[in-house]
Amino acid sequence: METTSIIRGVRREVRPLTRCKRSSAKPAKKRTKGTHRNGFLTHSFQPFVSLPFHGYGQGEKEFFQSLKNFCQLYNWQAPDVSGLTFPQNISAVLEKLSAQRFDGASAMLIQDKGCPARLATVKTFDTNFCLYYVPVRPLWQMKNDKAKQPCYELTRTLFAYLYQIIGIPFFREPGYLDNSYDSLENWIREIEDEDDDEENDYRKRQFAEFNLMKSAGDTLLPDIKAPFDLETWQAQLQQIPVTDKQGRDLREVANELLKLAKDYPERAIKDTMHYELHEASEDDYSIYWENYISFYWSGNDTLQHMLFEMVNNEFQEMGYQEEPVAIQWFDTPQEKAHHDFDFETRLFFLLDELTGVLNDFDHEEPNA
Repeated sequence: METTSIIRGVRREVRPLTRCKRSSAKPAKKRTKGTHRNGFLTHSFQPFVSLPFHGYGQGEKEFFQSLKNFCQLYNWQAPDVSGLTFPQNISAVLEKLSAQRFDGASAMLIQDKGCPARLATVKTFDTNFCLYYVPVRPLWQMKNDKAKQPCYELTRTLFAYLYQIIGIPFFREPGYLDNSYDSLENWIREIEDEDDDEENDYRKRQFAEFNLMKSAGDTLLPDIKAPFDLETWQAQLQQIPVTDKQGRDLREVANELLKLAKDYPERAIKDTMHYELHEASEDDYSIYWENYISFYWSGNDTLQHMLFEMVNNEFQEMGYQEEPVAIQWFDTPQEKAHHDFDFETRLFFLLDELTGVLNDFDHEEPNA
């Protein structure tokens, strides 16, 4: 599918970390020791290490208990930190852990919902830096085609599930794509006067597309917000004709999404997004999940090439992408390493499949 290959063209270049300049100043001359009457001035202090503990005594105990459980599972030899005081003893362990991976996961010290900080492993789901943009224009065209009403009803239910339960944002509500379309429209308006007559005709088509996109999106949003239920979803599947390839493909992906909805009835994509685990630097710009997962207008219209170019260029400047993570806690003994991505694997695959099916329904209007 041509549009899918375009959508998958997103790659990032990780920006190098900012480094401090090496000082060129000469070392200070040593001063002659004097008589210090205050013992505070002669005491050697340990460097302060910020760790997420409220009561360090209990927190230290909880950490080393979780470390024991961790070592039992991975047969890992923890460093001897008996000669260090808190919190340097914990920092020494974490420093050694940070250089290794365990079942493809990183070991981290994490605090959850007011509980003492504990050792956990964090594994990231690889989204392959793809754009998971679901086109809405096919739904609009189905709505206005009497022969496609069964497809419209089923697709509306799919969109309702993705919007209401999964939490995928809609391009006509405030958000990343809403802002992107506004920026694109303003940019096209600025260059319109510089074009020749042929180019101006194309710009007029683009502005007509903007107008249709806004009115159609605002009309469809209440439909997508309308209640839905799994029984109706099941009945709608049976109404789709299987005599043509479009109907069969739509029915197949809708059936798999229904299975996902039954297996994970309340699961949202944001549930496994943990941006707070990322240690950001001052100049670190991030791709949030709402930036690359969204409803958008169309992958076959006069705007899509410029939109994807704009998004790609912006994402190339980002240093971090928010992706789903699975966390395994070690506050209790663990029998095996377990980082479950069944939901994410199925969801992202089906979003890609649904986009391909909808692109086959999407076509330019005769008078566009």
